[in-house]
Amino acid sequence: MDIFISYRREGGYAMARLLYECFKNAGLSVFLDLEELRAGPFNDKLYEAIDSCENFVLVLPPDSLDRCVHQNDWLRLEIEHAIRQKKNVIPVMMEGFTFPEDLPPSIQVLPFFNGVQSSREYFDATIKKLISMLRGVKLDDSKINIQERHDDVRYYYDEDELEKHRLRNEDNLLAKYEKPIVDKLLKDKENAVCLDVNVLTTTGSFAKLSYPQISQVIALTYNEDIVKRGNAKKAEYTGGEKIDFFQVQFEAEDFEFQLENCLTKAGVEGIDIVYLSMAIMDFKKPFKVLQAIQNYLNDDAVMIVRDVDDGAVFAYPDKDGLFAKFQSFYIHNIYSGYRYTGRQVYSYIRKMEPREISLERYGVNTSNMSIRDKKTLFECWFSFIPNDFARMLRENPSSKIAKEVVDFCKEHYDELNEQFFSRDVLFSAGYVIYSVKF
Repeated sequence: MDIFISYRREGGYAMARLLYECFKNAGLSVFLDLEELRAGPFNDKLYEAIDSCENFVLVLPPDSLDRCVHQNDWLRLEIEHAIRQKKNVIPVMMEGFTFPEDLPPSIQVLPFFNGVQSSREYFDATIKKLISMLRGVKLDDSKINIQERHDDVRYYYDEDELEKHRLRNEDNLLAKYEKPIVDKLLKDKENAVCLDVNVLTTTGSFAKLSYPQISQVIALTYNEDIVKRGNAKKAEYTGGEKIDFFQVQFEAEDFEFQLENCLTKAGVEGIDIVYLSMAIMDFKKPFKVLQAIQNYLNDDAVMIVRDVDDGAVFAYPDKDGLFAKFQSFYIHNIYSGYRYTGRQVYSYIRKMEPREISLERYGVNTSNMSIRDKKTLFECWFSFIPNDFARMLRENPSSKIAKEVVDFCKEHYDELNEQFFSRDVLFSAGYVIYSVKF
């Protein structure tokens, strides 16, 4: 066995699973245990697995070593054993991670191992560097096959009617949670110019004109068809002259120049309120986009940010582990973005030096939710999985993971739906909402 991947599920599972897939694609043999199998006494089989691997790759999200102060913490036990057995220990430090000052003596050497600082922006380079540090492994770069998202982010295909319906419903559902936040942000404002970023449906952009304080909306999207539909629809819309749709490439080097052209064409010089809805999860260079937007903010501008964080997802009770199993499929979905950006929003926005940033919601749950809203939430949070993986299977009939997910959904989707609507089950979806004042 080439590699043992050690991780803590909170904040580390997605990265561990992604490393596992990259290593497997590169032809390496990898051991990745599931944390839920580690209940009770530490499993001696894990010691045997570490013994059989030449390399010990340790995934380190923020605060992951804090519990190592406890002697029986299983992550500490794994690290201690790897150090004792003189394994090639390689820490993979995720964004925001720092080594605590009070590491137990048995693992105080950990910060001195050569490690890798993981980067979403340069993830392929991160993997190649990591593989180059492995002991007893020799691979050419040509054998390393890493799937990357395209620069022109394709969150969904515009011809996908199911996905368009899901996105419209998602906007409508989350608008109920966002409205009081926006009302608070817009208090004492008038004739505000709104920048709507990464627009996926025209409906949500038009809805922003319902706020009396907003006089104009500039909607940015990568999708040409949304621009055509939006600009055609505004001719039929009362007050349609107050909204303009523009196609841009958010990842392009000249995005700031594109943004300036959009503002000029719309006849405005600055922005008063920014909507960032599911944008950061898709961007490879989120801060670069934010930095470009910041240059055009008026004094006292405000921002509302909606994103996702799978750390806020749970179902209790989870009969037969169906919810946990379903969630494990997200990391394999090549059409969706990075699903832990919700926790990274604070760091990205803080770099803009705002006057105030508040986490307004961390998770949207089904407690006291109407049946209609629960139905919408289930569709928003679950329906894209069978839809996306069916598309993956059509495009790549040999994809084992796509077939596995499609088969699972055929067998268990209705059962999952039934459990979701049980009065005994509490479900939390990982929607995260921030408010920002500059």
